[in-house]
Amino acid sequence: MNYIMVTGPMGAGKSTFMRSLPKPWGNFVIPEGVPNMLLDYACELNKLMFYEIDAPTATGKVWIDWLKAANVQIIVGNGLKKPDKHFIELWKYLEENTPNTKRIIILNRIEKINEKWNSYTNEKIFCVGIGEVIDEETAVASKNDIMAVVDYLNSNYE
Repeated sequence: MNYIMVTGPMGAGKSTFMRSLPKPWGNFVIPEGVPNMLLDYACELNKLMFYEIDAPTATGKVWIDWLKAANVQIIVGNGLKKPDKHFIELWKYLEENTPNTKRIIILNRIEKINEKWNSYTNEKIFCVGIGEVIDEETAVASKNDIMAVVDYLNSNYE
């Protein structure tokens, strides 16, 4: 079983990414050795266990076991802007506390990586554009973009 943690600054698009994962979702299985916490959108998809943790929460000491349980960390950032201080702080925290964990960056709301993200080009980066708006506060990401991420995870971490 592989655990995929999705995190990033508030408003970056973590929930949009999670909500956009293809259905049907299976039941999430809590990894051993972590405290039982309430997780939004946690689900199983093709033997991959996805769970979301907001960046401010992820850096809290109570969540360190959840960070370490992840085989892969997906860090979502607002691709329209350069990495802000919240993204940079989170990235440094993850590197320091989980140095051997593989990381993927998702740049939300764009179709092309701009030069403002050049310091992260050693990482696998995906661009995820907006799909459809469900209501005035809820959107889903582009199905093709989400499937590119899911296919990559399935082929590399299954």
